[in-house]
Amino acid sequence: MMTPPVMTQFPQPSNAMNDRPIAIPENQVKYQFVYNITPMNLGQLDLFTYPRIQDRRSSEGDRGITYGISASIAGQLVGLILANYSHHQQTAEIISFLVLPQYRREGIGARLLRNLERFLAKIGCIHISVKYRTTAMTQLALESILKNQNWQPPRSSFVLTKTSIDRLKQAPWVYRYSLPEKFTIFPWIELSDRERKRILERQQYPDALTPFSNDPRLESINSLGLRYQREVIGWTITHRIASDTIRYSTMFVERPFQKFGRGFALLTESVRRQIDSGIPYATAAVATENIGMLRCIERYFKPYGDLISESRYCAKQLQKDR
Repeated sequence: MMTPPVMTQFPQPSNAMNDRPIAIPENQVKYQFVYNITPMNLGQLDLFTYPRIQDRRSSEGDRGITYGISASIAGQLVGLILANYSHHQQTAEIISFLVLPQYRREGIGARLLRNLERFLAKIGCIHISVKYRTTAMTQLALESILKNQNWQPPRSSFVLTKTSIDRLKQAPWVYRYSLPEKFTIFPWIELSDRERKRILERQQYPDALTPFSNDPRLESINSLGLRYQREVIGWTITHRIASDTIRYSTMFVERPFQKFGRGFALLTESVRRQIDSGIPYATAAVATENIGMLRCIERYFKPYGDLISESRYCAKQLQKDR
Protein backbone atom coordinates (compact mmCIF):
# COMPACT_ATOMS: atom_id res chain seq x y z
CA MET A 1 0.00 0.00 0.00
CA MET A 2 1.29 3.46 -0.89
CA THR A 3 2.31 5.60 2.09
CA PRO A 4 0.55 8.97 1.92
CA PRO A 5 2.25 12.32 2.61
CA VAL A 6 2.10 13.21 6.30
CA MET A 7 0.73 16.52 7.58
CA THR A 8 1.52 17.72 11.11
CA GLN A 9 0.10 20.78 12.82
CA PHE A 10 2.06 23.97 12.15
CA PRO A 11 2.08 26.75 14.76
CA GLN A 12 -0.80 29.17 14.27
CA PRO A 13 0.16 32.66 13.03
CA SER A 14 0.41 35.36 15.66
CA ASN A 15 -0.77 38.95 15.44
CA ALA A 16 2.88 39.95 15.14
CA MET A 17 2.93 38.65 11.58
CA ASN A 18 1.37 41.95 10.42
CA ASP A 19 -0.99 40.42 7.89
CA ARG A 20 -3.84 42.63 6.76
CA PRO A 21 -7.33 41.98 8.20
CA ILE A 22 -9.01 39.01 6.56
CA ALA A 23 -12.59 37.85 6.10
CA ILE A 24 -11.76 34.33 7.31
CA PRO A 25 -10.69 34.40 10.99
CA GLU A 26 -7.09 33.33 11.40
CA ASN A 27 -7.96 30.64 13.94
CA GLN A 28 -10.09 28.86 11.34
CA VAL A 29 -7.13 28.30 9.02
CA LYS A 30 -4.76 25.52 10.06
CA TYR A 31 -1.24 25.41 8.65
CA GLN A 32 0.50 22.06 8.63
CA PHE A 33 3.97 20.83 7.74
CA VAL A 34 3.81 18.26 4.93
CA TYR A 35 6.58 15.67 4.88
CA ASN A 36 7.27 12.09 3.79
CA ILE A 37 6.61 13.26 0.23
CA THR A 38 7.96 10.75 -2.27
CA PRO A 39 7.74 10.45 -6.07
CA MET A 40 5.22 7.66 -5.51
CA ASN A 41 2.76 9.56 -3.32
CA LEU A 42 3.27 13.09 -4.63
CA GLY A 43 0.46 12.53 -7.13
CA GLN A 44 -2.01 12.44 -4.24
CA LEU A 45 -1.48 16.18 -3.88
CA ASP A 46 -1.77 16.91 -7.60
CA LEU A 47 -5.20 18.56 -7.48
CA PHE A 48 -3.79 21.17 -5.10
CA THR A 49 -0.65 22.00 -7.08
CA TYR A 50 0.20 24.72 -9.58
CA PRO A 51 1.97 24.16 -11.86
CA ARG A 52 0.67 20.60 -11.90
CA ILE A 53 3.14 18.36 -10.10
CA GLN A 54 2.12 15.40 -12.23
CA ASP A 55 3.44 17.17 -15.35
CA ARG A 56 6.69 18.10 -13.62
CA ARG A 57 7.28 14.61 -12.22
CA SER A 58 6.75 12.89 -15.54
CA SER A 59 9.07 15.24 -17.42
CA GLU A 60 11.81 16.30 -15.04
CA GLY A 61 11.81 13.82 -12.20
CA ASP A 62 12.35 14.79 -8.59
CA ARG A 63 15.43 16.58 -7.37
CA GLY A 64 16.27 16.89 -3.68
CA ILE A 65 13.77 16.40 -0.88
CA THR A 66 10.26 17.80 -1.26
CA TYR A 67 8.74 19.64 1.69
CA GLY A 68 5.46 21.51 1.91
CA ILE A 69 3.10 23.61 3.98
CA SER A 70 -0.66 23.15 3.67
CA ALA A 71 -3.58 25.35 4.67
CA SER A 72 -6.93 23.85 5.58
CA ILE A 73 -10.31 25.05 6.84
CA ALA A 74 -12.59 22.66 8.71
CA GLY A 75 -10.43 19.76 7.61
CA GLN A 76 -10.56 20.68 3.91
CA LEU A 77 -7.34 21.55 2.06
CA VAL A 78 -7.52 25.08 0.60
CA GLY A 79 -3.87 25.87 -0.11
CA LEU A 80 -0.50 24.21 -0.56
CA ILE A 81 3.09 25.26 -1.21
CA LEU A 82 5.84 22.79 -2.11
CA ALA A 83 9.59 23.20 -2.43
CA ASN A 84 12.48 20.96 -3.40
CA TYR A 85 15.37 21.31 -0.99
CA SER A 86 18.99 20.36 -1.58
CA HIS A 87 20.75 19.71 1.75
CA HIS A 88 24.11 19.66 -0.01
CA GLN A 89 23.69 23.09 -1.60
CA GLN A 90 21.45 24.50 1.16
CA THR A 91 19.09 25.86 -1.49
CA ALA A 92 15.40 25.41 -2.16
CA GLU A 93 13.18 25.96 -5.18
CA ILE A 94 9.44 26.47 -4.91
CA ILE A 95 7.86 24.02 -7.35
CA SER A 96 4.18 24.61 -6.61
CA PHE A 97 2.10 27.35 -4.96
CA LEU A 98 -1.70 27.30 -4.98
CA VAL A 99 -4.59 28.72 -2.98
CA LEU A 100 -8.04 27.72 -4.18
CA PRO A 101 -9.75 30.63 -5.97
CA GLN A 102 -12.55 31.09 -3.43
CA TYR A 103 -10.00 31.52 -0.62
CA ARG A 104 -7.68 34.01 -2.28
CA ARG A 105 -7.13 37.60 -1.11
CA GLU A 106 -7.38 36.39 2.51
CA GLY A 107 -3.67 36.35 3.38
CA ILE A 108 -3.42 32.56 3.17
CA GLY A 109 -0.81 32.56 0.41
CA ALA A 110 1.41 35.01 2.29
CA ARG A 111 1.36 32.87 5.43
CA LEU A 112 2.01 29.67 3.48
CA LEU A 113 5.16 31.23 2.06
CA ARG A 114 6.23 32.73 5.39
CA ASN A 115 5.84 29.40 7.18
CA LEU A 116 7.79 27.64 4.44
CA GLU A 117 10.63 30.16 4.69
CA ARG A 118 10.81 29.72 8.46
CA PHE A 119 10.89 25.95 8.24
CA LEU A 120 13.58 25.94 5.57
CA ALA A 121 15.70 28.41 7.54
CA LYS A 122 15.53 26.13 10.58
CA ILE A 123 16.91 23.15 8.66
CA GLY A 124 19.80 25.18 7.22
CA CYS A 125 18.51 26.56 3.93
CA ILE A 126 20.22 29.83 2.99
CA HIS A 127 18.68 30.55 -0.42
CA ILE A 128 15.17 30.07 -1.82
CA SER A 129 13.99 30.77 -5.37
CA VAL A 130 11.01 30.44 -7.65
CA LYS A 131 10.55 30.39 -11.42
CA TYR A 132 7.17 31.21 -12.92
CA ARG A 133 5.40 32.27 -16.07
CA THR A 134 3.82 35.70 -16.11
CA THR A 135 0.04 35.70 -16.07
CA ALA A 136 -2.47 38.17 -14.70
CA MET A 137 -2.59 36.05 -11.52
CA THR A 138 1.15 35.69 -10.96
CA GLN A 139 1.73 39.39 -11.54
CA LEU A 140 -1.14 40.44 -9.29
CA ALA A 141 -0.86 37.87 -6.49
CA LEU A 142 2.50 36.08 -6.48
CA GLU A 143 4.70 39.08 -7.20
CA SER A 144 2.83 41.10 -4.59
CA ILE A 145 3.45 38.42 -1.95
CA LEU A 146 7.12 38.14 -2.87
CA LYS A 147 7.60 41.91 -2.71
CA ASN A 148 5.87 42.19 0.67
CA GLN A 149 8.13 39.45 2.06
CA ASN A 150 11.31 41.17 0.89
CA TRP A 151 12.27 38.94 -2.00
CA GLN A 152 14.58 40.33 -4.63
CA PRO A 153 12.84 42.07 -7.55
CA PRO A 154 11.92 39.48 -10.21
CA ARG A 155 13.98 39.35 -13.36
CA SER A 156 12.94 38.05 -16.75
CA SER A 157 14.91 35.09 -18.01
CA PHE A 158 12.92 33.99 -21.06
CA VAL A 159 10.28 35.29 -23.43
CA LEU A 160 7.68 32.58 -24.04
CA THR A 161 5.40 32.24 -27.02
CA LYS A 162 2.78 29.66 -27.91
CA THR A 163 0.91 29.11 -31.16
CA SER A 164 -0.87 26.41 -33.13
CA ILE A 165 0.25 24.74 -36.34
CA ASP A 166 -3.01 25.92 -37.93
CA ARG A 167 -1.82 29.49 -37.47
CA LEU A 168 1.75 28.67 -38.48
CA LYS A 169 0.45 27.26 -41.76
CA GLN A 170 -0.70 30.79 -42.57
CA ALA A 171 2.78 32.26 -42.10
CA PRO A 172 4.42 32.81 -45.51
CA TRP A 173 7.94 32.53 -44.06
CA VAL A 174 7.39 28.88 -43.17
CA TYR A 175 7.67 27.88 -46.84
CA ARG A 176 9.94 30.63 -48.13
CA TYR A 177 13.46 29.67 -47.02
CA SER A 178 15.71 26.87 -48.27
CA LEU A 179 19.38 25.92 -48.01
CA PRO A 180 22.05 25.61 -50.72
CA GLU A 181 23.19 22.12 -51.69
CA LYS A 182 26.38 22.36 -49.63
CA PHE A 183 24.23 22.25 -46.47
CA THR A 184 22.65 19.07 -45.17
CA ILE A 185 19.88 18.81 -42.59
CA PHE A 186 19.73 15.64 -40.50
CA PRO A 187 17.74 14.36 -37.48
CA TRP A 188 19.62 15.22 -34.31
CA ILE A 189 19.23 11.69 -32.97
CA GLU A 190 21.53 10.58 -35.81
CA LEU A 191 24.41 12.70 -34.50
CA SER A 192 27.45 10.42 -34.29
CA ASP A 193 29.73 10.11 -31.28
CA ARG A 194 32.54 11.53 -33.39
CA GLU A 195 30.45 14.58 -34.28
CA ARG A 196 29.41 15.10 -30.66
CA LYS A 197 33.05 15.01 -29.58
CA ARG A 198 33.99 17.42 -32.36
CA ILE A 199 31.27 19.92 -31.34
CA LEU A 200 32.46 19.85 -27.74
CA GLU A 201 36.09 20.29 -28.76
CA ARG A 202 35.41 23.24 -31.03
CA GLN A 203 32.99 24.96 -28.62
CA GLN A 204 31.78 27.53 -31.16
CA TYR A 205 28.55 28.21 -29.28
CA PRO A 206 27.74 30.02 -26.00
CA ASP A 207 26.96 27.75 -23.08
CA ALA A 208 23.32 28.85 -23.05
CA LEU A 209 22.85 27.43 -26.57
CA THR A 210 24.37 24.02 -26.01
CA PRO A 211 22.55 21.24 -27.86
CA PHE A 212 23.39 18.80 -25.07
CA SER A 213 21.17 18.77 -22.00
CA ASN A 214 19.85 16.25 -19.50
CA ASP A 215 16.23 16.88 -20.48
CA PRO A 216 14.82 13.47 -21.51
CA ARG A 217 12.05 15.03 -23.60
CA LEU A 218 14.13 15.55 -26.76
CA GLU A 219 11.73 15.51 -29.71
CA SER A 220 13.02 13.29 -32.50
CA ILE A 221 10.45 14.55 -35.03
CA ASN A 222 12.01 17.97 -35.53
CA SER A 223 15.21 18.27 -33.51
CA LEU A 224 17.60 18.87 -36.39
CA GLY A 225 21.29 19.34 -37.04
CA LEU A 226 22.93 21.28 -39.87
CA ARG A 227 26.09 20.13 -41.63
CA TYR A 228 28.29 22.18 -43.95
CA GLN A 229 30.77 20.13 -45.90
CA ARG A 230 30.45 17.31 -43.34
CA GLU A 231 31.00 19.58 -40.33
CA VAL A 232 28.10 20.16 -37.91
CA ILE A 233 27.70 23.93 -37.74
CA GLY A 234 24.21 24.36 -36.29
CA TRP A 235 21.12 22.84 -34.71
CA THR A 236 17.53 23.35 -33.71
CA ILE A 237 16.68 21.40 -30.57
CA THR A 238 13.08 20.81 -29.55
CA HIS A 239 11.39 19.02 -26.65
CA ARG A 240 7.95 17.43 -26.26
CA ILE A 241 6.73 19.16 -23.10
CA ALA A 242 3.20 17.74 -23.39
CA SER A 243 1.55 15.15 -25.59
CA ASP A 244 0.23 17.92 -27.86
CA THR A 245 3.03 20.51 -27.54
CA ILE A 246 6.58 20.86 -28.84
CA ARG A 247 8.89 23.46 -27.34
CA TYR A 248 11.57 25.03 -29.54
CA SER A 249 14.35 25.18 -26.98
CA THR A 250 17.60 26.02 -28.79
CA MET A 251 18.55 27.33 -32.23
CA PHE A 252 22.14 28.08 -33.22
CA VAL A 253 24.43 28.31 -36.25
CA GLU A 254 28.07 29.28 -36.17
CA ARG A 255 28.92 32.93 -36.67
CA PRO A 256 30.20 32.78 -40.31
CA PHE A 257 26.79 31.46 -41.39
CA GLN A 258 24.50 33.63 -39.30
CA LYS A 259 24.27 36.65 -41.60
CA PHE A 260 23.03 34.44 -44.46
CA GLY A 261 19.96 33.27 -42.58
CA ARG A 262 21.03 29.62 -42.40
CA GLY A 263 19.70 29.30 -38.85
CA PHE A 264 16.29 30.61 -39.82
CA ALA A 265 16.14 28.23 -42.78
CA LEU A 266 16.89 25.36 -40.39
CA LEU A 267 14.19 26.59 -38.02
CA THR A 268 11.56 26.73 -40.76
CA GLU A 269 12.40 23.15 -41.72
CA SER A 270 11.80 22.15 -38.11
CA VAL A 271 8.44 23.96 -38.14
CA ARG A 272 7.43 22.27 -41.40
CA ARG A 273 8.18 18.86 -39.91
CA GLN A 274 5.97 19.63 -36.94
CA ILE A 275 3.18 20.73 -39.26
CA ASP A 276 3.51 17.47 -41.17
CA SER A 277 3.44 15.50 -37.90
CA GLY A 278 0.10 16.95 -36.82
CA ILE A 279 1.27 17.80 -33.29
CA PRO A 280 -0.94 20.86 -32.76
CA TYR A 281 0.96 23.31 -30.56
CA ALA A 282 4.38 24.93 -30.59
CA THR A 283 6.08 26.97 -27.91
CA ALA A 284 9.38 28.78 -27.83
CA ALA A 285 11.52 29.94 -24.92
CA VAL A 286 14.03 32.63 -25.84
CA ALA A 287 16.58 33.89 -23.34
CA THR A 288 16.27 37.63 -22.79
CA GLU A 289 19.95 38.16 -23.63
CA ASN A 290 19.47 36.52 -27.03
CA ILE A 291 18.63 39.75 -28.83
CA GLY A 292 18.70 38.20 -32.29
CA MET A 293 16.12 35.54 -31.45
CA LEU A 294 13.95 38.07 -29.61
CA ARG A 295 13.79 40.09 -32.83
CA CYS A 296 12.92 36.89 -34.67
CA ILE A 297 10.09 36.20 -32.23
CA GLU A 298 8.80 39.76 -32.56
CA ARG A 299 8.89 39.77 -36.35
CA TYR A 300 7.93 36.23 -37.31
CA PHE A 301 6.17 34.49 -34.44
CA LYS A 302 4.27 37.19 -32.61
CA PRO A 303 1.85 37.94 -35.50
CA TYR A 304 0.87 34.25 -35.47
CA GLY A 305 1.13 33.63 -31.74
CA ASP A 306 -1.71 32.80 -29.39
CA LEU A 307 0.21 33.73 -26.26
CA ILE A 308 3.23 35.86 -25.41
CA SER A 309 4.51 35.88 -21.83
CA GLU A 310 7.72 35.76 -19.80
CA SER A 311 9.50 33.31 -17.56
CA ARG A 312 10.68 35.12 -14.47
CA TYR A 313 13.00 34.26 -11.61
CA CYS A 314 12.91 35.57 -8.07
CA ALA A 315 15.02 34.68 -5.02
CA LYS A 316 15.64 35.47 -1.38
CA GLN A 317 18.49 34.89 1.06
CA LEU A 318 17.27 33.26 4.27
CA GLN A 319 18.58 33.86 7.77
CA LYS A 320 18.43 31.25 10.47
CA ASP A 321 15.25 31.68 12.49
CA ARG A 322 16.10 32.25 16.10
